[in-house]
Amino acid sequence: MNPRVMTLGSIAARNGAISFDGLQQRRYKPMQTCNRSKLACIMFAFELSRRSKASGRGVESLGAHPGVTRTDLIPNGAARPSINGMAGRFQAFLFHPAWDGACHGPDKMGGTRGYRTQENPPKPALDSAVAARLWETSLGPTDVIE
Repeated sequence: MNPRVMTLGSIAARNGAISFDGLQQRRYKPMQTCNRSKLACIMFAFELSRRSKASGRGVESLGAHPGVTRTDLIPNGAARPSINGMAGRFQAFLFHPAWDGACHGPDKMGGTRGYRTQENPPKPALDSAVAARLWETSLGPTDVIE
């Protein structure tokens, strides 16, 4: 069996955009940061897969998302105040517990809950040129042996 790397994305990636001018945010915006970072995670999964295939290393790179899980992101101000209050009150009913959400991509309610299913990634995640640039940019602050 080939080694596998599983990368956790999010439906938040649907609203993400990669901006190479703004990789280091000056002002933290929780939801925008989540959207961008989860899109980058999905792009990482695809780029790792492409690079593994091209090099013949045989590493399987897979991505998944949990739907909406009960974490502190929404109640602590990630969305508009009206959404935060309502989502916080109904989290236990509407959203997966975090431990369960990390196992699949849900098939109901726009990918927010339900049973595991294969899902099409957000269109920006399929931009291989941006993914390759993001990969190379990520190597800059690291010490990588190839």
